[in-house]
Formats: sequence, C-alpha cells, structure tokens
Amino acid sequence: MLITDVHRRLKGQRSRILALLLLVLYFGLERRLHAQTSADGTIHGRVVDSSGASVVGATLVAHSPSVGGTFKTTADAEGNYRLTQLPTGNDYIVEAESEGFEKFIRSGLIVRAGLNVTVDITLNVGSQAQSVEVSGEAPLIDTQSAEQAVNLSGELLRNVPITGRHDWSDSLQLTPGIVSASSDAFGGQTYFLRGSENENHATLLDGMDIGSFQQNWPSNGISISNESLGDIQIKTGANDASSPAAMGMVINMASPTGGNQYHGTFLWLFGPSALNANNAGGGTSAVSSTQQPDFSVGGPIKKDKAWFFASGRYINRDDGISQTGTQVNYLTGLQPGFSAFPNHSSGFIFLGNSSVQLTPRHRAMAIVQYDSRKQDSNFQWYASNIAHNQYGGGAYGLRLISQWSQNLTTRFLVSFNNKGSNSNADAIGGVGSKPEIDVYATNTLSGGRLVGQGSSLATLNNLSSITLNPANKTTITGDVTYYIGKGFGTHEIQAGFYLEPTERSRTTTLYANNGALIQQDAVLNDPNDPSKGYTIFHDQSVDRSSLVSRYITASDYAWYIQDRWHPFSRLSITAGIRPDWVSGRDALFKVTTQHSWNWAPRIGGAFVLTKNQKNVVRASWTKLTDITNSSYLGAAGSSTVTTTDVYHLPTGPVTFVTPGTSALSTDRTFDPNRHQGFVREWLVGYRTQLPGAVVIDASYIHREYRDRPALVDNNQIYTDTPSGVVWSGLNNPNFNNYYLVTNNKWNWFVYQGYELTISKQTNTIQAFTTYSYSPDHLGGTFQPNDPVAILEPTKFANNGGLGTVRGNTTNDYTGDTRNRMWQRHQWRTGITWKAPYKIRFSNTLTAQSGTPGGPVVITQTYNGQYGPATRNINGRTVSNPLATAYRFKYADRGIGQIWCPWLVQWNTLVGREFPITDRQSVEADVNIYNITNRGAGQQFVNGTNASSAATFGQLQNIQTPRSAQFSLKYRF
Repeated sequence: MLITDVHRRLKGQRSRILALLLLVLYFGLERRLHAQTSADGTIHGRVVDSSGASVVGATLVAHSPSVGGTFKTTADAEGNYRLTQLPTGNDYIVEAESEGFEKFIRSGLIVRAGLNVTVDITLNVGSQAQSVEVSGEAPLIDTQSAEQAVNLSGELLRNVPITGRHDWSDSLQLTPGIVSASSDAFGGQTYFLRGSENENHATLLDGMDIGSFQQNWPSNGISISNESLGDIQIKTGANDASSPAAMGMVINMASPTGGNQYHGTFLWLFGPSALNANNAGGGTSAVSSTQQPDFSVGGPIKKDKAWFFASGRYINRDDGISQTGTQVNYLTGLQPGFSAFPNHSSGFIFLGNSSVQLTPRHRAMAIVQYDSRKQDSNFQWYASNIAHNQYGGGAYGLRLISQWSQNLTTRFLVSFNNKGSNSNADAIGGVGSKPEIDVYATNTLSGGRLVGQGSSLATLNNLSSITLNPANKTTITGDVTYYIGKGFGTHEIQAGFYLEPTERSRTTTLYANNGALIQQDAVLNDPNDPSKGYTIFHDQSVDRSSLVSRYITASDYAWYIQDRWHPFSRLSITAGIRPDWVSGRDALFKVTTQHSWNWAPRIGGAFVLTKNQKNVVRASWTKLTDITNSSYLGAAGSSTVTTTDVYHLPTGPVTFVTPGTSALSTDRTFDPNRHQGFVREWLVGYRTQLPGAVVIDASYIHREYRDRPALVDNNQIYTDTPSGVVWSGLNNPNFNNYYLVTNNKWNWFVYQGYELTISKQTNTIQAFTTYSYSPDHLGGTFQPNDPVAILEPTKFANNGGLGTVRGNTTNDYTGDTRNRMWQRHQWRTGITWKAPYKIRFSNTLTAQSGTPGGPVVITQTYNGQYGPATRNINGRTVSNPLATAYRFKYADRGIGQIWCPWLVQWNTLVGREFPITDRQSVEADVNIYNITNRGAGQQFVNGTNASSAATFGQLQNIQTPRSAQFSLKYRF
C-alpha cells in the first residue's frame, strides 16, 4: 500500500517537474560550453593591448578549412571573449580586430570534444590593414575544469593498431583507469572503470544518448567505425553537474562535419585466418578472419550554409573461440565428430549528419546512426554452434545551438534510440527442440539437491531457452547559460535539464522442446575419461513454451544548475547540483519498483600555477548517481514460469516445484525509499603542458560505491536454539524465497587509484601512455540473511574477487567473483609516427595484471546441525539454505585466492602513403597483433573458486593469437 500511495501522490508531479525544467531553460541563466558535456569545444581568453589594458569590443572570428562556417564573438568590458560551440578540428585560425590596432591572426589551434583552452591575445597599435600572424604550439590542457578527462583524436585511433575490429570502442583501451578484456562469447571488449561495471557508462554521439536501456554495454550494443570519429572525449571522474548520470565513463563522441570542400575515404580491410598463429598449446586459438569495407564522405550541401558527412561499414568477421587443451578433450569425448568453429558476425552500420547555419547566431544539426548485425555468441564449452544473437538498432537526433548575445547561449537536443538485441525469433534461428544438456565432472549433494561441481564441461544439443530483448529510449536535453563579466570576479551560471521520459525494455523468453523438458544436468561416468559417457542426474521442465518474462519501463527527469566562478584569473571554482527524479516500473506485474529523488552535488576547483597557463592543480568532491538501466532497476518477479526439477538421488528421485510468479502472485516487495546507487569520489591532480606538445597528468582518485541494488530474502525462518541457529521453514509457504528489493547499506567497494598519463600531439607524432595502480578493498560486512553471514560470520574480509557492483548477490559462496577491477596494475601505450618518405610506424602496448578467482571454497557433507536438509511445505519439497555443502577454505575469504596471469599484448602497424594529387592519396598498411604470441588466460572457468571441483584453477578465454591484417585506403 505504501508504494501505491507514493505513486498516487507523485504521479501528478511529473508534469510539474517538466514545467519547472522548461522554465529553468527559458528564464534561467545560460551556459558556456566548456562546462557542458558536449561534442564541441571552446576557445576563450582575454584581449589586451601592449600595456595590458583590456580591448573592449574587439571582434573575434574562428574558422577552419575542415569545418563549415565561421564563428564570431566580441570581447566584453573586461576584454574577455568566448568562442563556443566549435566543431572539432586540428587547424583552427582565430582572428581579432579592433579599430586603431593591427589585425591579429593565431593559427594552428586544436579544438577537442568538450575541451576548453585558453588563447590570450595582445593587439598592437596600428592600421587594421596590417596584420600580425602568430603561431606556435597549440594549448592542449583545460585550465578551467577539475574534471578528469582524456581526449583522443580520430586520427590517432585510425592509425594505431588496438584491436582487429577497428571499432570506435577501441578508444576505451587507452583510457586511464580502465581494465579491459576480450569478451569470451559476445565479441569486442568489456570495459570496467575504477570499480564500475561494463553497463555503468553513458555513451553520447554529438550530444545524443545512444546507450541501450536494455544493458548499455558500449562495445557490444553500439557499433561505429573509426572513420566516423572526429574526436572522442572520455570523462572518468570529477564530472560537473551537466554530465549525464553515470558511475562509469561519460563517453562523448564527435562525428566529423562536412566543410566547404568534398573529402572522403574508402578503406578495405582484409585479414585471412591463415595469418593467425596458435597460442593455446593443445587447444584452439581465437583465430580471426575479416573482410571489411568502410567508406566516408563529407562536404557542402550549400557552401557557407549547409554541410553533410556520411560513413558506413559492412561487417563480415569470424572470431574464433579459444579453448584450452582440457576443454577440447572434454568436447571431443562428449560430442562425436566435434570440430572447432568460430563466432560469425555480419551486418551494416551507418552514420550520417547534416549541419546548417540557419543564421549567424543559430546552427542546427541532424544525426542518424544505425547498426544492425547478427553475431554468434557461443562459449568455450558449447559443442556446436547453438547461440545466435542480433544486436544494435537506430539512433536519431536533432540539435539546435543558439548564441543570442555574447553573454547568452542556449542548446536544445532531442533524440531517440532503439538499441536492443534479438528483435524476433526468426532473426536468430528460433528455439531448439531438445533439452540442453550440461555435463559436469562430479556432483555433490547440497540443500537436498544434486549440483554439478565447478564449471560445465560441455553444453550439448541446444540452449534451454532464448530471449528477445527489444528496447528504446527517448532523451530531451536543453541548457541555458549567462556570463557575468564583473561580480566579485566572473561567473558562468548554467542551468539545464536532461529528460529521459520513456525508457523501455521488454523480454520474451522462448523455451526449448515446448517447455516439456528444457534442461538436463549430467555427470561423467569416469571423471578422467569423457569418452565413457555420462549419467543424467537432473531434469528440468517448465509449464509453458513461451511468455513475456520481463517488461521494465523507467523515466529519469533531471535538472542541474552550476556556477563556474573565477574570483581572479588563475582560479576557477565550479559548484553545482544535479537532482535526478528516477521512476521505475515493472509493466508486466504493474508494480512501481522505484520512485526517488537522487541528489548529486559536486564541487571542484582548478588553479593555474604559472603565467603561461601550462601548469594547473585541481581538486574535486563529487557524488555521481548511477545510470538508469533495466537490469539494475529490477523486476517484480524472479521467475514467471513454474519450474519442476527432478533430482535422481541414489535413494530415488526427488522433485522440487518452484511456483511461477504472475501479476497476482509476486515474490518481491520494494523498499519505498529505494534509490539509484551512487559513487562518492575525491580526486586531486596536477596537469602540465611541456615543450614539444607534451601533456602530463598525475592524479589520485578515491571512490566508494554506495547503495548498490540488493535482494534480502525475508522468507526464511531462522530460529535461535541452545545449539545454534536452525532453519525452521518459510514465512510465506507459497514461495521458496521472498525478497525485499532495497539498497545495499551493508557493504561497498572502495577504489583507490594512482594514475599517470603522458601524451604528445604533433603533426609528426601522436602518442598516449597511461599507468594506473589501484589497491582496492571491500568495506562493511555481509548483508542480512545471506546464509554465509550465519554460517561463517567472521570471514567477511575481502581484498580480491568482489562479486559485482550490479549487486543482488544473495549467497556469497556462489556469487559471481570475476569483477576485473581487482587487477592492481594497468599500463597502456599507443604511438603513431609519420616517418620520412610518407612511411608510418605505429605501436600499441598494453599490460595489466591478472584477475583473482574469488574466495576459495570447499565442499563438505552436511550433518544436519542447521535443521533438516529439506522440508515438505504445502506439499512441496523445499531446500534448507543453511544445508549448503560450501564453506570458505581459509581463515577469511580474502586469503588464498588464485590469480590469472598478466595480460600483455604488443601490436604494430607499418604503412606508406602514395600521393596521387594534392588532394588524393592511397595508403597501404600491414597490422600485426600480439607479436609475441602470448597465450594468457583472461579468466578462470566459471565456478573455479570451489577447490574440490575438477575445474579448480583452470583458465579460459585465451587472448587472441598473433595475426595480421592488410588495409588499403583511398583518400580524396
């Protein structure tokens, strides 16, 4: 009733919130882009004469041959000027004029996505017919912001060999604080930032949110070719109030824009499987094969008025599945005629934009991005090609930028994306007609059930079910900023809104064999000889063939206000607040899962140490709310089908029936005070620009991940007796478990990071290197009603193998312990050199320490001390949660963990450009990946923390072997 009452009271607030935000936009104060999460950049500074006096009213113009249009402003009463909303480019020219002074021309300036740089201007007395040209190293560091961000140019990403996919997400490999690994089944990479998960990142394209509400995995849910990147900014900490809600990265891509000259490329990438080595010993390597054409073209629709850019790619790629010799031995023994096969990917991706200079003060841009690809997703233990998926969707946006005066600018953007997976069953080959069979080396009795120990050795027949997951999201953003040139220093006061009124994710589950028998578990007849066959010990069936199993809707209404205050020229202080009103609903069960205000204040400062503006210290405190995501918001039911499990025990079969849930019968309640998880972050740092366009950034970051999602099982009856706690049954006999969905107040991940980044950007050399060290730990204690908290309450300590910031772990013996953020060291370097004779040399080198296997557990025979292993309740057999066979092996769960080896990879590129005309050329490149052909396993097999399992300590997901690709690119 409480949730219903809250929903009734707040339902009418939505329209009032929206009206308030619109009033903030149109009657509030305005913004300057360097404080804005934007794909554009800013050049600002002060205009003075030779005596240092302000030149009031000076006219300034910025333009670039690679960007359509010109950008104008005037200096204010203090001589300050701001050129905002500049599309990214490497060859900007700024011209300044004022009556009685010579014309000033500054060339060779670089504009980066979301970055604002300082260019002070001195005018000499003289005739305007005369001009003074100034060149030199372009300023490359942000002197105004405390944000932790890295900018990577599209040119750098196109010319360094990071991965063989050549996708936009390769840029994340070079990001400070990132831990990455190749996905073991779904293609691409997974990326974790300072404790955040792969789904906690916000991904923007030209300001348009293109992240999927379904899961928001950047590399798997969004495919964009490198030819579609002009620049990319990746915020990793100290985000200001205008940044979207996200505990992970805020990824901000800027697509190229058309200029007044036509330009473009055509690229053919070819990588045959024959050019792959073997790095898996007696197993199979992740051999890749690629044929991939790309194109891009841009230019004027009407010179000086309208421009366009378009790019596309056809994906045709095979990604081999790495299998160890042990895994191959099991598969060949259990599947007669087994032969290794790849995961195949195919599909077309496209990006296009058009920008129009409506008036000198108003500029509009339309954006279309589309990707749809089929991709096999078989794991290492699948005996045949049984897993097929379809990913991607469209993203569409319209942006309007207006500069009403030199002090007032506005921005408005509306966008929509339907990024999801598996739009229909036919697209992925339908559902199987046989039960899935998972084979284990051994099994054990736990809670009255037989369970396989360790990881499944082989999956046979087909999958027990498939899911269809269409999703969509609408985003409306706007902001307004007013610049105050004189008021105890200067102020740039910004207010805006970030609205996502409709977020939807719908899951339909289709069961194999019409639900009659969908799953069987088996144990080897001889653990050392899979060819001797197996024996089924578990059958599972469900009561229907298909159903809509999940339908999550949400809305996020955010507004923000902040002030960037300059008490004096060298000090910048930014203070702001961002409240997000998040509402979640299970549309299938018609239950409100969350209604909450999530207040996120933040403050940061930057101080320029030297007059040349090339040495800056910064510090910040921020509270970052997590992004809305269907998998984190949760559903009102843990299952929506009735499941029957039959276990073939030595004493005879035992049947367990788990009742299904429906809109009238749900096994969850929701905490009315439930809200989004958040990060508390402290950050201090120093950045400097040295001669030779070298930039150094050193930082310390402290993060605490608070109030993650939690499931607390309140259905178990635990009774204190003289001999200890025993399980006495269920509070609600209609369910095995009954959960309170709430926030985890009991334990939290603590990240401590020391980071050093060095970059160099010139016409000849572009280089980027970063090192991170992070001794992390887990604070707090076990959450209530976790069986571990009753059985081994003193063993909480954990300095490796945290489950996940996704939360919802209800049993710490069996929870996922593969979070990669426990890796202590990460070092990444990328460099490209334009050598004499049009030759290019490029290299990337990455090295990161291994992932722990998680707390080590043992299995033991249950002797009944916590009550009977099972009870008959309402005619059903129900397991005792305290009758688990698992225990931690050592004095606490942080001791004795095993670690994966270091993951090291060295890639290189050698190429040469052959000029045809002044504007045309052909470039031929050879890419070689993993030159040393290392074969490090990137993770342990699932369930490896059980030391008694046959798979304990076994590695899987071997890094890709040495391989080669050829590319031929035509430019005009």
